[in-house]
Amino acid sequence: MEDTERFSRRTAMTMVGATGIALLAGCNDDDDEEPDDEEPAEVDIEEWEDVDEFYFDGQIEFWGGVEPAIIEGEENPTITLIEGQEYDFTWVNVDGVEHNLEIRDEDGDIVDDYQSDDVSEEGEEASVDSVVATEEMVTYICRYHETTQVGDINVETV
Repeated sequence: MEDTERFSRRTAMTMVGATGIALLAGCNDDDDEEPDDEEPAEVDIEEWEDVDEFYFDGQIEFWGGVEPAIIEGEENPTITLIEGQEYDFTWVNVDGVEHNLEIRDEDGDIVDDYQSDDVSEEGEEASVDSVVATEEMVTYICRYHETTQVGDINVETV
């Protein structure tokens, strides 16, 4: 019983310490990022209704938003899809390292085999065409750089 109590106290102290560090780390955070436990900001669906194509720069550090203008210049931009609408995803390899693009669900599984070919030559393009948006889609990601080359997908119903 003593080992269990010690473990519980140790676990509690670890949690308190981690919480304190997290709070201190966020003290001077001037970003407008929302805490994970809050609902995301409302999406202006009208901005996304006419979008049917996405174009990205693929590089180890991030997916660079190129088109549409809503995502231009953003790193790993969150994109909004309209449920049932069809989309094309095209990307160009800008660093000469092997990449691909996959659309995954919350379990990390590829949705409906929506994945591009692997491309490793700088300047080479790949695409995933005729992607029909479904609520299960949560991320677009590179299988080779899952921690840096990943963007969120928000699927809206109109």
